[in-house]
Amino acid sequence: MQTSILIVEDEALIALDLKERLEEAGYTVPMITDNALDALIGVERHQPGLILMDIRLRGSEDGIEAADRIRYQFHVPVMFVTAFADRETLERAKITEPFGYIVKPFHSVDFRAQVEMALWKHKMERQLAISEAWLSATIHNVADALIATDPEGNIVFMNQPAGDLTGWECGEATGQAFLDVFRTFEETTDLPVINPLVTILDGRELDSGPRIFKLIARAASGWVLVEAEISANSSEGVLLGVIVIFRDITRRRQDEIQNVQQNKRRLVSRMSVGLGGQLAESHARVDDMLQAAIATAEGPMLDLLAEIRQHASHQQSIIEQLLRLGRSETGRTSMICLNDVVRGLNATAKNTIGRSLKLDLEPDLPMIRVEHHALHEILIRLLVEAREATPFSGALDLATRQISFAEGEAGVRIVVSDSGSRIRAGLADRAFDPYCEIRSGVRNPGLSLAIVHQLVSLNGGRIEIESAAQGVTYLVSFPAAEHSRNTRLELPAAVLRALRDDLLEAQPVTAA
Repeated sequence: MQTSILIVEDEALIALDLKERLEEAGYTVPMITDNALDALIGVERHQPGLILMDIRLRGSEDGIEAADRIRYQFHVPVMFVTAFADRETLERAKITEPFGYIVKPFHSVDFRAQVEMALWKHKMERQLAISEAWLSATIHNVADALIATDPEGNIVFMNQPAGDLTGWECGEATGQAFLDVFRTFEETTDLPVINPLVTILDGRELDSGPRIFKLIARAASGWVLVEAEISANSSEGVLLGVIVIFRDITRRRQDEIQNVQQNKRRLVSRMSVGLGGQLAESHARVDDMLQAAIATAEGPMLDLLAEIRQHASHQQSIIEQLLRLGRSETGRTSMICLNDVVRGLNATAKNTIGRSLKLDLEPDLPMIRVEHHALHEILIRLLVEAREATPFSGALDLATRQISFAEGEAGVRIVVSDSGSRIRAGLADRAFDPYCEIRSGVRNPGLSLAIVHQLVSLNGGRIEIESAAQGVTYLVSFPAAEHSRNTRLELPAAVLRALRDDLLEAQPVTAA
């Protein structure tokens, strides 16, 4: 298909000469005009591939102004054909980014070469613009965060995910020092990260694999864990800067730790079943022998045997907890209103736990489906932990809340708080390990918290622990039972009576 070229020239003879030269070279000329207004109308109507534009035109608007409007409105390439080649005119013409500049007279000008070069240049610029648009869209829409710097270490580009993680607006971050925005510290040592440009300028290679850093966002008090890949951006041996691609892996690391903990607890549970069974069998024989010895003993020997049996009973309670820890299935579940259970517990808490409860119950909680005896034991054990950690004899805090899980699922949460010491550094992830002493100055929880974790997991819930300067908070969450919002069921009378009897008969609980 022949390329059409529109001529804008105020001298008719020159315009006709140009038309003949172009048609001889194989191009078509759909229109000749001598003013800017008609030129704009002609471009819209004929959509030419190129415009030959004189600078001096009839009317109030010259060729430079017309070329500028055509460039922004129609994106058609313009070549200037003019007798004016003074410096001032050339500087004005440059602003419109012309694709050629031919000075009259042009008797020896190879128009075909000039036109083809202009058309090729325009084609390449359009392809480059399309490539840049695709690249920009890809970078802006990629899920990973991305930051690019110049050779001095200042940010030249940052996409929105990077802005979200660093707390900076993308436009505001441009021109800022890289490490002022990407505030990172080594995961294990907490030392500030060295600018990767320093490593490159020192002649060292950058780490090729991903690295884990702690990133502190702007105006944030805490950090998130990010996995970053840093690479040099260079062309033909010239360093252009660095490119950093990173992503938030805080949740992934938490899941990895949780999986390790769960695997470890499964191993402990299996060991508990085997060990507890053997110990229970051995203890039964010892207890039989003790009873036989006590039946015939007198005086000091009788007192000694009674004390031995008391210690044996304590060992039996530990064995029973081991067997409980080894449970792999829950009992019969039922629809339960959490607030009703908490109120029932509150009625006898003074006798059962040795403390009164300070309740904060959110109304209209959805129902949950759990084993009611397991829920009762979870509450008792957590409140005992709070009692042992609280340095005064005041009420214990117990709250209920309606929540939404990250997956969008509705649920309820039990919140048990104490005002004791905080968890010792590095032990938060081991809070539910058997016999892990998580707090200084507080008795060892033994198997109690491990059993709580097991009971919560068996009933489809989650348990978390938060530590602060004023104490520790246990967060137990259960998913809402299906259709619970539309049907509010009460606990069966038999279940309520059983709970009441359990509470009235129970002694203050102590965990081995």
